[in-house]
Amino acid sequence: MIDTLIVVKDNSYGLTRDAELLATALAEAGIAAEIAGIADRSPMDWLLRRKRARRIIHIERVFPRWTNAGEANILVPNQERFPHRHLRRLRGIDLILAKTREAARSFEGRGAPVDYLGFTSEDRLDSAVQRDWGRVLHLAGGSTLKGTEDVLALWERHPEWPELLLVQKRENAPANVPTNVRLIDGYMSDAELRRLQNECGIHLCPSRSEGWGHNIVEGLSCGALVIATDAPPMNEHVSAEFGLLVAANRQEPRHLGTNYYVDVSVLERAIGSAIAMPQEHKVARGALARDRFVAIDRDFSAAVRRLLGSQSA
Repeated sequence: MIDTLIVVKDNSYGLTRDAELLATALAEAGIAAEIAGIADRSPMDWLLRRKRARRIIHIERVFPRWTNAGEANILVPNQERFPHRHLRRLRGIDLILAKTREAARSFEGRGAPVDYLGFTSEDRLDSAVQRDWGRVLHLAGGSTLKGTEDVLALWERHPEWPELLLVQKRENAPANVPTNVRLIDGYMSDAELRRLQNECGIHLCPSRSEGWGHNIVEGLSCGALVIATDAPPMNEHVSAEFGLLVAANRQEPRHLGTNYYVDVSVLERAIGSAIAMPQEHKVARGALARDRFVAIDRDFSAAVRRLLGSQSA
């Protein structure tokens, strides 16, 4: 019997990354873990081979066909992608581990006990890359919840602003972008993306919702000046001490979570402030952002040992 099997939806880069980060943290804590996509093998294959796990960790949603393959079942959910119609599936869950305080609030009282795990992101820092504190990066990737429409509208309104580097997968990319925006295919190599993340001193992340917020936390890991939405869970990662927070003026439910829409006039002022900020101030804030990432990562490792150690769950 293996200790921990992490089950994740197939062909989802973000969720696979979550599973890999969790498996790495478990390994560092001395806990054997394997990852299975929900279509890699059927649960019956595991049962017939007597390869039961001491516990199954379900990433984002509950996969009912897998619950019998483990002695205990744990859910690490993303509240903004967990439908109300799936709440009945929580009857098969022994413990919910929340990545964020917002997730903990969203799942509290839903029928399974909740504890706060926290999470982490990949450390993207590359000290060999020269930082340009005037360059602005907006990493939309394959998501439609990054506030990209608002960002593009503002860059069209401000031709005097520096070129915006927009990284977005082609199927989500607009047909036309303002002349001061460079659209970069979101399927670029990881090495090239990492170079951009370190090269750009300003990371623009006005997300409407996040299950965790890898684009935000990776920006912190690079020591960038991060502009983020002043709403949970985005403002759990970024504070006014080292980043710039943009108030939301509208919100709407999204599954068990909430979409927050930034006040575009406040976002406009924040971007202008970041561009005009003296470089020495950006450098100082970037150092604090890096410290924040280190603390996030350290706390996650400690929580994994505490909550998922060999005697847990």
